[in-house]
Amino acid sequence: MYLLIKPLGSVVFKWGGYNSILLGGAINSGYFEPLPMPSTIYGLLKYAYIVTKLGNEAPKFKGPLLYAKSKKKQAICVHAYPLGLKCNIEGEEKDIKVEEEDFERRIGIAINRETKMTKEGYIYMEKMLDLYKLSKRILNENGETFKEEPEKYGILIETDDENAKKLDGLVAPFGGESRPAKISVEEISFKKIGKKLLASPAIIDNGDDNHVEWGNQKASISAKKIIYRLISLGFEFDKRLEIRLSLMPTVEVSKDSIGYFTDKGWGSVVEI
Repeated sequence: MYLLIKPLGSVVFKWGGYNSILLGGAINSGYFEPLPMPSTIYGLLKYAYIVTKLGNEAPKFKGPLLYAKSKKKQAICVHAYPLGLKCNIEGEEKDIKVEEEDFERRIGIAINRETKMTKEGYIYMEKMLDLYKLSKRILNENGETFKEEPEKYGILIETDDENAKKLDGLVAPFGGESRPAKISVEEISFKKIGKKLLASPAIIDNGDDNHVEWGNQKASISAKKIIYRLISLGFEFDKRLEIRLSLMPTVEVSKDSIGYFTDKGWGSVVEI
C-alpha cells in the first residue's frame, strides 16, 4: 500500500543549515533538497497516528519517493543527493537535476515560541520547493509539444500497516514551518526498470567505494559517485538526536534495506 503526501502549497525540506552574525543582525540559512529526510516522514506519521487514535508510534515504511502522474504519464523518482532525482518515467530511466527555478526564496522573521514575540535582529531565509512545478517539468522531460499537467503529485511512501488506510484524507503539518499536507491512500503499479536503489540515507558504522558495514552486517554498493556525510537523526521532544555517519542516496544495492533504524525509514531500498 502507498501513501501519497501532497503539500497544500510550497514546502520546505531543509537538510542542514547555519547561523551567522551580520552587521544587520543574525541570519539563518540552510541546505534544501527535493525530498524530506526520513525523520520528517516519521514525525508526520507519528502525529497522524496519535491524532487519529491509531497508536503512539508511526508504522514501518519505505521511501520517500517523489511521485507525479498526468493523464498519459507516470513518474516515480528516487533522491539522488545532492539536489538530484533518478526517475522512472514510463519505464525509462532519467536523471533530473533540481534547479533554482524549482524553489521559491522566502525571508522571514524568527518568533520566540514562548512569548510569541519576534526576535530582534534575527531573520531567516528558506527555499520553498514548488512540487507542482517540479512534477510538471519531470513529466515533460522528453520535450513533447503537448504539456503534461500533473493530476497527482507529492511524496510517496510504502507501508504494510493496514491501519494506514484510515489516514486517507487527513491533513497534517509537514516539513519545515509545519506546512499543511494532505494524505491519500493510493494503489500504484508501474513498469519497472529493474534497479534496486537506496532511497533514503543509510545509517552505518563505516564504508568505502564498494561496501558499507553496520553491526555484524555488510552490503555491496555501486554508483558513479559514493557520498557519505554526518547527519542528524532528527528531533524528539525538541531535542536533537545523535549525529551519525550515513551513506547518501542513491546507490545500487542488493539488499532490501541497509543500516540502522530501517523501521523509521532510514536505509530504505526500493525497486523502480
